Amino acid sequence: MPSLFVVGRTSIKKDTLHNLYTMSKLFQFAVMGYIICLPAQFDFGGAFRIAPSDLFLLLGLFAAGLHLKLDRRQFSSWHWGMLLIFVLASFVSIWRNGFITQYALLQKDVGFLLLLLTYIMLIQAVDSWDRLYTMLRVFLISVLWLNGVALFAFFSGVRVPFIVQDGRLSGMLIDPNAYGGLLVTAFAIHIMTSGNGVKLLRGWVSLVATVTLAGGIMMTFSRSSWIGLILVLLTLLLSNPSRLIKIGMGFIAAFVALLLFKGTAYLDVLGSMSSRPSQIQSRLDIIGKALDWIAQSPLFGIGLGTYNYELRIIIHNTPLWFMTEFGLLGLMVYGGFMVWFFIVGIRSYHAADPVHRPIILALLLSHAAMIGLSMGIEALFQRYWWFMMAMNAACIRLTDTKLKGELLHRTKRIERATGRTPQQPPQQAQQAQQAQQAQQQEHTC
Repeated sequence: MPSLFVVGRTSIKKDTLHNLYTMSKLFQFAVMGYIICLPAQFDFGGAFRIAPSDLFLLLGLFAAGLHLKLDRRQFSSWHWGMLLIFVLASFVSIWRNGFITQYALLQKDVGFLLLLLTYIMLIQAVDSWDRLYTMLRVFLISVLWLNGVALFAFFSGVRVPFIVQDGRLSGMLIDPNAYGGLLVTAFAIHIMTSGNGVKLLRGWVSLVATVTLAGGIMMTFSRSSWIGLILVLLTLLLSNPSRLIKIGMGFIAAFVALLLFKGTAYLDVLGSMSSRPSQIQSRLDIIGKALDWIAQSPLFGIGLGTYNYELRIIIHNTPLWFMTEFGLLGLMVYGGFMVWFFIVGIRSYHAADPVHRPIILALLLSHAAMIGLSMGIEALFQRYWWFMMAMNAACIRLTDTKLKGELLHRTKRIERATGRTPQQPPQQAQQAQQAQQAQQQEHTC
């Protein structure tokens, strides 16, 4: 018969413990794989794209089974509200057009549901400050490695698939704007953790990260990501002005390297790529059409995917997209959802030990940077933004030792997805430990 361990009044099969340990390791492997693959997508002729990180998401959900848990402090009513407005906008599209497009159903509805599951998986994976720092360090190293390859391809002229699009650095995210947002997010995390507190990168690696991330942000020629970067710099100006010196040196070094490799004649290219007046006019036309439709249906919008179906183009502005397709109601929910992460981050910042405050501030800065980016692209579906939001929300549980407001969707004793057990009172925990030690000498069959 299989051996049993007796803990308190609960008997646990040894095979069950082994299976739980295995699923826990598989879950952790899936989470790390997801983070490593965040900077990558593969485009298949423009028909569809595949993100390797989604494969690790499915693996993580398999390892967790149905044992993902929600906590009111990390999964608020705003999250449910976001899910509700996507459902509502889908019904508006069906009511208005008589159908919902495949693009809206798969890319938007299903895509948003996967992002919510990603968020839940990531916050559940964070069970300590060490785990949080490890996940963010892995993210930074992954971004730095891919950005190094992208810069090498850009300066050397070696053709690497997906890396450079029309003279703009795009990494493996295909879109230079999305890639610029990724770099700005990583830049905010790196800069805020390179001073006091726990350093994610040290020594020469930190120096290389500053220069290469600055160079990558420049070479994307993404005005949207530059808006996000400006928000980061303004926040630093108010909170830690001395850190701006390091940032300035990084951008100067990147700019000098660019001129050394490309020559001063490249300055004209920089000017034309940065301005792109034809694209500005195109964006203004998109906004004008969106405003016309907003006037027709201001409260509930024109329905999910309708703008893309009518004009075969997307609205390159997230708040305007919400106002157009979700209406004023959707925009209010989206705004509340964004603000909620600032509130949670500020609460965590005040409750945290001073050594952990720089990383919380870094996550708040990355959130602000992504909001800036969202003014130029539909940024809500960028997976790395959800990773940052999950890390931000995870901090509230690490700083809140009272565990108030916890909403569990199950009450089993073993946390299958993480291999952890709920906290016990000290006396019960001591009795359980003594019982387990006794069972190591004598097993009950």
